[in-house]
Amino acid sequence: MSKKMLQEAGLRCTQRREIILQVLSHAQTPLTADEVHAEAIKLERMGLSTAYRVLAQLTEAGLLLKNEGGDGRSYYQLASAPSHMHTLHCTVCGDVVPIEGCPLAELEARLSAETGYTITGHSLTFTGVCPHCQHTVPCPAAHTHDCACHEHEKKKP
Repeated sequence: MSKKMLQEAGLRCTQRREIILQVLSHAQTPLTADEVHAEAIKLERMGLSTAYRVLAQLTEAGLLLKNEGGDGRSYYQLASAPSHMHTLHCTVCGDVVPIEGCPLAELEARLSAETGYTITGHSLTFTGVCPHCQHTVPCPAAHTHDCACHEHEKKKP
């Protein structure tokens, strides 16, 4: 599969490109470059800078989608995944939860019809604080307004 993908994108087929595509094809959620690298080095020796370079090449060639998480990190997934993934990221601990289905399909169709664009993709990442972190981390708003933080809720009269 990866050889054909690389050839169709006009890229030379290298072992490192194939390995990174393989890692991402087996991922259940989008991965950061560090996570891709950690999995890739189980199969082939490669430096972190090489992993970043290959991820950039594959993204530029349209084989990967790169999304910015609310935690400041970039997340990668295959662009050709049968059902691309949208995710929910905890901004405290970095936990990533996949969102079932695509809530943007109708919007994408409408935008295409209204604008004449051929939409080739989209990304959606929600950020927030997971239930565990809500109970262990102080409210980032310092309890100065109504927030969803459970600590704030406890202080209500």
